[in-house]
Amino acid sequence: MFRVICKEPGYLNSRIFINIFLLVFFKVFILCSHVSAGDRTIIFYNEGSQSLCSFRVELAVTSEEHEKGLMYRKSLATDAGMLFVFKEDRAQFFWMKNTYIPLDMVFINSRLEVTGIYRSAKPLDETTVTSWSPAMYVLEINSGKADKCNIRVGSKIKFKNY
Repeated sequence: MFRVICKEPGYLNSRIFINIFLLVFFKVFILCSHVSAGDRTIIFYNEGSQSLCSFRVELAVTSEEHEKGLMYRKSLATDAGMLFVFKEDRAQFFWMKNTYIPLDMVFINSRLEVTGIYRSAKPLDETTVTSWSPAMYVLEINSGKADKCNIRVGSKIKFKNY
């Protein structure tokens, strides 16, 4: 029989816990450091699996990030956007309060299909924009980009570097 002798009760358990915590922390840190916000990409495809367009995206995951969105920004790069991530498919409600950039809003369900597009949301407008169809993701991009990229209801998406 093997017996571990420690100076303090629980010493071994706390050391194991600390080592596991550090291992997990550094693994997550290393993964996150390789995928910066600018490296996250969403790619749109048509029914024939041809790439239509891609956007570098910032993520809005928490309720605080959802609430702030692209507020107070004066510009957005042509290949950039903000991807709002929700826990489940449901009707989504947005507005343009304190948002200075005209935007297209692309609603995407958990099957990674475009379920709706709201084109040219007006800056500073507090009118509610509704997805009408359940969506788990909402991508905000510069106004006119959905049409330029030929993004339609039924277009598919893929995530890169998530």
